[in-house]
Amino acid sequence: MPSKVQRFRIALYGVLVEEGRVLLTTTRVPSGTITNFPGGGLELGESPLEAIAREFQEETGLRVTIGELLFCSQSFQQNPEYPAEQLMHIFYRVARIGGEVVTKGNGDDVAEVSWVPLKDLPSKRILAVDLEFTNHPSFRGLFAQTGQRSEAPSAILVRRPLT
Repeated sequence: MPSKVQRFRIALYGVLVEEGRVLLTTTRVPSGTITNFPGGGLELGESPLEAIAREFQEETGLRVTIGELLFCSQSFQQNPEYPAEQLMHIFYRVARIGGEVVTKGNGDDVAEVSWVPLKDLPSKRILAVDLEFTNHPSFRGLFAQTGQRSEAPSAILVRRPLT
């Protein structure tokens, strides 16, 4: 384990697929922006499912129900933006129950919300911890159900050297 890691950051994400597209956010980080799934950090005293519902609504404007657990980080992932953090990302399938997508972001950490077809994922910057999920069969299977090509997407890997 790299010596700079001092704490865990457990984050939960909702994966919403409609009409062969997945809902993604463009999130502001110190180095610029990254593309990721709607969601975020688990707060003290909050259940994982409460965290997904809260974060999803804060970031996208949508209210969702939480479905099946899709994936949990399986390898060591150090946060490239905050090297003291080890990341643990957990992904659940979600379904829309209300609200409207706020495409211009939330005025805070999310700059943009957009629907992205699987074939367009290669043009998006994505963290290694999220790339681990998008390369997993549980992610590809979501698109196979819609009749889309289900090959693993490639992506620009956002990772800084560990120092």
